[in-house]
Amino acid sequence: MQQTAKASFPKWALLAGILPALFLQVALGLIPSVMTFILSFTDISGVKGVPWKFIGLANYREFFFQQSTRDLLAVLKNTVVFCIGVTFFQNLIALFIALALNSKLIKGKGFFRSVIFLPVVLGVLVTSYIWMNTLNPMEGPIAKLIGLFGLQSGFFASASSALACCIFTQIWWAMGYSMVINLAGLQSIPSELYEAGEIDGTSSWQKFKYITFPLLWPTINVNIMLAIIGSLQSYQIILFTTGGRNMATQTLAARVVFFAFNINSGSGAGAMRQGYGATWAMILFVFILIATLIYQRAVKRREEML
Repeated sequence: MQQTAKASFPKWALLAGILPALFLQVALGLIPSVMTFILSFTDISGVKGVPWKFIGLANYREFFFQQSTRDLLAVLKNTVVFCIGVTFFQNLIALFIALALNSKLIKGKGFFRSVIFLPVVLGVLVTSYIWMNTLNPMEGPIAKLIGLFGLQSGFFASASSALACCIFTQIWWAMGYSMVINLAGLQSIPSELYEAGEIDGTSSWQKFKYITFPLLWPTINVNIMLAIIGSLQSYQIILFTTGGRNMATQTLAARVVFFAFNINSGSGAGAMRQGYGATWAMILFVFILIATLIYQRAVKRREEML
């Protein structure tokens, strides 16, 4: 029998294919990360013409020992609540929508997929603007609706509801990603398994429990990891909706921007502390690393128990 010749490429062609991706990874990932680490040991303000110098561990001493413990604990609490709220509800809703769009009962699936993915296309700024107007405590439609029942809320301006509104807005914006990934995972499950289940008389819940969920778990795992990292890094929603002024919505990522590009303290070097902001960025990196390691450990233990 004639053997099929394997395609081979010269080493220079393989190197030429890798170099663009490697260059982008180094230029946009490694170098900024290293520079952020270096700048965390400086008092750089980012203002042109203002001198800066290395100050050792002064920024880290300020972070751990000189700032308000109450404010730091509030920021950490907000970060954890924001991460858990976004990760849990985003994946739960995205899974439910993907299951619905993957069923044979829904007509016009392409239309619904486009509508659900639309916030991702619109972007964070447009999404924030939409919900700032929708949740306007004075003239917004939601305020008028709950006003019919004698209720009122400050929404993004309220210390009690601002974080929940930011979580909702983040989910509404990013859920399209999770939905598309889940839908791709569902469509990769062989239909023969469901047909075999129907022959054995399995119910819809049993199909989901014993066929869909186990085979979709790797996809769900990826979605959860992306949601954890994405929510911990997210600051745009908070910045655009509350301006970073509401302490109830201050997270680690929001604090990085707050100190590095502070627009609430006037102008000049006193308004921007990019060295101290870089310190918060490094703390955020460690926080994300710990969160992902904890989750991966939990997943590994679950797999070992099965």
